[in-house]
Amino acid sequence: MNKLAIGLGVVIVAGIAAAPYVSGMMIEKRMQSVSALPGLSDGITWSLDSYQRGYLSSTATSHVTLAGADGTRYLIHFKHTINQIPGVDGRYATIQTVWVPDAEIKPQVEQLFSGKEPVVLNTALSVFGGAHTEGEFAPINQPQVTFSGGTMTIDVAASGKFASTGAFDSLNITGQKDDKGMPQSAAFKGITLDADGVMDKKSHIAWNSQFAMKVASLTVGNEGALSGLALTSHSLRTGDDFAVDVGLDVANADFSAAPPAFRTMKDLKFKYGISRIDAPALEDIVKQAQLAQKQTMGDPDKIKQAVSMSVMTHLPALLNAGPKFEIDPISFKLPDGTVALHFSAELPPGHGKEGMNNPMSLLNLLDMKGDFSVPEAVYQAAQTEAGPDRQAVNEQQLQQMVQKGYITQSNGMLSTNFAFKAGQLTINGLPANDLLGVMAAMSAR
Repeated sequence: MNKLAIGLGVVIVAGIAAAPYVSGMMIEKRMQSVSALPGLSDGITWSLDSYQRGYLSSTATSHVTLAGADGTRYLIHFKHTINQIPGVDGRYATIQTVWVPDAEIKPQVEQLFSGKEPVVLNTALSVFGGAHTEGEFAPINQPQVTFSGGTMTIDVAASGKFASTGAFDSLNITGQKDDKGMPQSAAFKGITLDADGVMDKKSHIAWNSQFAMKVASLTVGNEGALSGLALTSHSLRTGDDFAVDVGLDVANADFSAAPPAFRTMKDLKFKYGISRIDAPALEDIVKQAQLAQKQTMGDPDKIKQAVSMSVMTHLPALLNAGPKFEIDPISFKLPDGTVALHFSAELPPGHGKEGMNNPMSLLNLLDMKGDFSVPEAVYQAAQTEAGPDRQAVNEQQLQQMVQKGYITQSNGMLSTNFAFKAGQLTINGLPANDLLGVMAAMSAR
């Protein structure tokens, strides 16, 4: 019995003693397998540069590559300090990550952040394959930039699920003076970021995700101010169908330099979306873009060429899915009333091959519709800004459109709706195929 107890004790002690080293090996393998970062675009990749494994702790270096639109590649370097002592909460290690500025900018960075670490990330790795990261951003207090600092959290599960949050109290930037001698400035207050979704392990695409950035207020010099700003996006894959939408909401806007009729706005909304996208085709297009980025070292022209070729290859499948585009809505409230626009355009599913063989047939399949309304007072104010000559011409054209029934003038509002289906255009329910030629002739005057 004593021998058994001693044997078990030796095994337990040996297991505890070996745990940190095994953790180090697990971390190294895990870090080497990472290439894509959850929730970030394909133009951002992560690479491990070195890993020095120790018993209780290890160190590593890595870099993130950002590909600019002009082909420029930016490298941001990081240093990682890994504590390999397991915790009772299921973590088998913790990693502290700090940004390592390049030598040529290090003095400016140290001055900007008053010698503090600009970014510190602390990550706990779970034995179940997940990770929890808490980050802190150092404040800045300089003549041209003041930043409150901020916090962020990132949670990633082995299944690919991720969730992240961020919060920053304020950011103030003062730039060069404009042509009137006034300093250009921008002041942000109450910034929050929230994102969650699921990243596909194979394609590194977050098919099902949502993102929201909210800003309590934004003031841009003497040009204007926004409050209650929210930028959101949602994506959803259902089988082979993919849909994505983007929205912008502003509770209040004040443009001090604008004409009086357009100076203040409320409840500004702009939302657009694309649905019925063939997901397998899109996945391969993204894959080809990622491959081209690696093979061409981020050359934008070659990447565009590769993407264009891939799109043409998958165009029959994309058309066959019957894509649909919607603007629902663009709207905002002015002192004289609400301006609103809705629009949609779609192709029916099942005509990909037909459309490729006869592109003109797509015109007969295209289904478009929309509506637009504007207060008369707002329209008249816009015409006043155009000048008396143009105002007279536009007023004559407006009355012609009202008389023909293409525009409804009622209760202080101007409104219209249109539809294009089976190759036929109607406006306010009236045939209007010949109106396209008339409008083209008017615009040429």
